[in-house]
Amino acid sequence: MIRNAFAALLCLCLTSCITTPSPNPVFVNQIDSYFNKTKPNTYKASGKFERPKPYKVGQYVVTGMTSSSERSVSKMAIVGKEQGGWIIETQSLTQSAESTTQILVLGMDTVYKTGTVDDLDIVWVRVKPHGQPIQTVEGPVLAMMKGFYKKGLAGLEVQSTMGTDSETVRVPAGSFNGTVKGSSEVSFLGKKFRSNAWFHPAVPINGMVKSVSDDEETIIELLDFGLSGAKRSF
Repeated sequence: MIRNAFAALLCLCLTSCITTPSPNPVFVNQIDSYFNKTKPNTYKASGKFERPKPYKVGQYVVTGMTSSSERSVSKMAIVGKEQGGWIIETQSLTQSAESTTQILVLGMDTVYKTGTVDDLDIVWVRVKPHGQPIQTVEGPVLAMMKGFYKKGLAGLEVQSTMGTDSETVRVPAGSFNGTVKGSSEVSFLGKKFRSNAWFHPAVPINGMVKSVSDDEETIIELLDFGLSGAKRSF
């Protein structure tokens, strides 16, 4: 079984859907521009996918989620190292909100080998909602919220048990030959959500190219990615 970025984005989506503000036309246009920037790049098959590339500062992936209610964009990047851990920055853009979260994570190198986020520890969290000052989550509040933030990092978790099918998958980030397909099951709010995902070794951080829920109501596609260049936004 593979737990992939579908888990992280699903949690964020369902949490935000509890109260849904009105769409902001500026954010809607930004999301549309992400989805409309298709790239002609083609990535060749290069052997069976077993795990993503080794982590390095500057790597990033940009994914777009299409659900029955709206589209959204998320960028996950490795933007620094501190105290022996990695600083992960996630930028979330929905039709009604925009925010950036930075997390200092210990144990990512262990996760790279074991494929499970249970080996992670979170040192600090900094959140910057759109147009608001930076908020630091620490102390007892962080202790209570660690489980939630670990779920938000589920995109780092890739189990080695995958299918053997080799497929070509076309997404806005390009055409990926020789992707490997796997399945995922995520439990959230007492319900189980299943999806299929496709992975390619050219993609950093989690290797995911596309994810489709079993009911086909939620689709996540790779919009862009890079092996260098990502920097802290605050």
